[in-house]
Amino acid sequence: MRALIIVMLCVQAGIFIVTALTVLTARSTGERPRPIWSSLAISLIIVSATSWQIADKHEGGAGADILAYCSPLLLGMGLMAALLGIRQRRGLDGGS
Repeated sequence: MRALIIVMLCVQAGIFIVTALTVLTARSTGERPRPIWSSLAISLIIVSATSWQIADKHEGGAGADILAYCSPLLLGMGLMAALLGIRQRRGLDGGS
């Protein structure tokens, strides 16, 4: 397995863990909550696009299939984080 693919797999695992921990621990408290969703969405989309490009260039290589499989998952997570950021900015997070 090429070193580039190993590094990208580690980056994918890291961003997945960061996203999971953020979703589990993020709470909207106070009047102005911290805007964490926009930075998380941008990083997820960048990692997804980069891993997709690496998997496309090294097609058939060891680990490239895993990169190609996980990149749409990370893209979906990035889109969901962007939608949560929009929801938070519009003020729809508050109780009814």
